[in-house]
Amino acid sequence: MIVTDIESLVCRVPVSDKAASHGIRPEVPVTRVTTDEGIIGYEFAPTSSRNLELARRVVVGQDPHHIERFLAQGLYRAPAVEIALWDILGKAADLPIKNLLGGDKDRIPCYLTCVWPGAADQSDVTYQTQAAHIKHYQEHGFKAAKIRSFRRPITDDADAVATIRDAVGGRDDFQIMIDRTGPYSGTIWTLDEAIIMARRYEALEVTWLEEPMNRGDVFDHAILRSTVEIPITGGEGDVGLPMFAKYLEHGSFDILQPEPHNCGGLLMTKKIAAMAEGFGIDCVPHGTHGLRLAARLQIEATLPNCWIEEVALVNPPLLPWEQWEHCLALVDQDELFEIEDGEFLIPDRPGIGVAVNDEAIEQYRQR
Repeated sequence: MIVTDIESLVCRVPVSDKAASHGIRPEVPVTRVTTDEGIIGYEFAPTSSRNLELARRVVVGQDPHHIERFLAQGLYRAPAVEIALWDILGKAADLPIKNLLGGDKDRIPCYLTCVWPGAADQSDVTYQTQAAHIKHYQEHGFKAAKIRSFRRPITDDADAVATIRDAVGGRDDFQIMIDRTGPYSGTIWTLDEAIIMARRYEALEVTWLEEPMNRGDVFDHAILRSTVEIPITGGEGDVGLPMFAKYLEHGSFDILQPEPHNCGGLLMTKKIAAMAEGFGIDCVPHGTHGLRLAARLQIEATLPNCWIEEVALVNPPLLPWEQWEHCLALVDQDELFEIEDGEFLIPDRPGIGVAVNDEAIEQYRQR
């Protein structure tokens, strides 16, 4: 089998009025790899023109099985292509990707990363609104959610968590995670601020504090981790293996969170998780939403130190399936994913686990 072409395109699929009113866009990015045997691989993420050119130079005309060689030649810069290659290999073997990489999970709990429209720091959303929406998710079977901690003064978000905690009960009833997102919050906490907030969140039974300081800060995160009890997490912005090795060497994080579309794809995510496992550290990859979740579920089924899946970003009060309902136009199945009692049932269809309708991709692609 030989790769004959690689494309990056966009499908425009109509969304419901309800979804549109909450900011859901009709565009669905697609990376597609075709072969001379008629097997087509998909990932529902874009590939830049520069990286598309690189991927074509490295992969077109080659047997798609040689993923390790392709990564060494730079394909880690085009992770959507790498994932589409895994989709091809799974389809050729009539197996889901998880089976190709030794996975044995058939379900995984999830948490919803909630971002309300308006100000990025959520300062125009009341604590009571946040609590009501997260309670709404709890009533639909979800057992965990994450919110931003961007507000100023910094203690305001602890007050928000206290209001949410009153609504949903203790940690045994519902987990709350905190996303600081390093510099993307608009400000960077000092180590002293991070310690203050970590202790406030500990008292509120928060599950973890994510990227509380600057991305790539190995040493202050290590100091923070050694000072507080709440788990400290990070790594979503890093590429390849070296930074994750530094985090592990210096004890920066309790949980590594590689983003497959940043770190280099599924195989690189698997390698990072294996390194973490050797240090007794969990690996919970950064999440996504809609059709892009398919490949994430496949790789996370192979990681013994991954215990929860992130659904990001959720636009409250929409339920996840209300956000991705329009994606059903691109597949031959009645529902995109099965969720039972706050857990994803990991699909066992070949490849990434969804039955993509090739004709629908052509029908809805933008010309």
